Amino acid sequence: MSIFGANISLLNKFLKHFSSCFSNKQMVMFTLAIYALFKDYKRNSLDAMAKATHTDYQKFQYFFSDSTWDIQALKCKRLEIIQKQRTTAFTKDGLLAIDDTGCPKPFAKKTEGAKWQYCGPLKREEVCNVGVGIAFVSPAKLFPLDIIPYLPSNEFPGGESNPLFKDKIQIAKELFDKSLETLSFSAVTFDSWYAATHFLEHIHTRKKAFFSEIKSNRNIFMHHPTKKTRCCVKSDVLSYSRRIVTLIKKHYPHKTKSIKLNTADGSEVSYRTYSFEAKRKDCDIPLKFVVILGKWNKDDENTCHILITNQLTASAKTVITNYLLRWGIEQCFRELKDTFYFDHYQLRHIEKIERYWNLVRLSSRRSLSYCMDSCLLDQTKCVSQ
Repeated sequence: MSIFGANISLLNKFLKHFSSCFSNKQMVMFTLAIYALFKDYKRNSLDAMAKATHTDYQKFQYFFSDSTWDIQALKCKRLEIIQKQRTTAFTKDGLLAIDDTGCPKPFAKKTEGAKWQYCGPLKREEVCNVGVGIAFVSPAKLFPLDIIPYLPSNEFPGGESNPLFKDKIQIAKELFDKSLETLSFSAVTFDSWYAATHFLEHIHTRKKAFFSEIKSNRNIFMHHPTKKTRCCVKSDVLSYSRRIVTLIKKHYPHKTKSIKLNTADGSEVSYRTYSFEAKRKDCDIPLKFVVILGKWNKDDENTCHILITNQLTASAKTVITNYLLRWGIEQCFRELKDTFYFDHYQLRHIEKIERYWNLVRLSSRRSLSYCMDSCLLDQTKCVSQ
């Protein structure tokens, strides 16, 4: 195994935890598929995985396409293992991060779901497959939890009016609701794209806190310092006098605060902030707004950021810290792609792609380094007996 010095016997012992999800023949192919994901490839495919494990290609093809194993059972078993281990159990400071990722497929013509759409990793539109995922993120640890493929509306007869079509926020709602039933987390964090009113209200009615950024064109219904009444303010309106940053700098400079945070490399960064309570024009939820008067870093294209939370008692530092944890899910996606070929596949049907994504997710270095703790615990029990 070229990219992971795995103890084969320990890996096999870990994989046996999933034996209830497969028949005996399926379990053999599942094990070989996991082995194959640890190999180096110039371009990954089922054919390459079969050759790497000296296995008949047709068997691999059947396992990913027509074999009857239940992907939901596999997901549930993995979450069960995660929650039982000290190293992976959800902690009070942990959040559920939601985001989508794209797998570029510029030459795909028959791949289901691969359409011209926004591709997050490229920061532009491209022919790609997109999946909406969730991850556990905290200051101490992070790992991917689940991912569901997104199918664009033009994959369905009738487009968005087709009852089978689900947009990204509908998928995010499903992932959130399922997580509420099975996982313990303190709050949810996501970027401005997911800060739609109906999603914020959905989370709020289920008594969970959220930490997000809002787009600069959103109307904020707040008290205006000169008009002495409540009115709508944006951060990017054409009228300079109505820009929220202008109002803050002109009327509330004495109320801004400097927030210092430690970065991953140990250095310290400082942000100038202004906090207030208000509402969005289209949303009835009372919100706390934290305006960042400046860039996140030197590469940031925006000179202002507006964060929101329904946790009105949260400090500005807490709001910023929890929101920045959302970058953890992007780190998870990046590791899956860089190390385990998450976006390198030659599969046409969305069911195969979802199966492939979830096997990659289970195989990730981060998942195994945490979850294989279960095997070590089993070994300790055997010795003690």
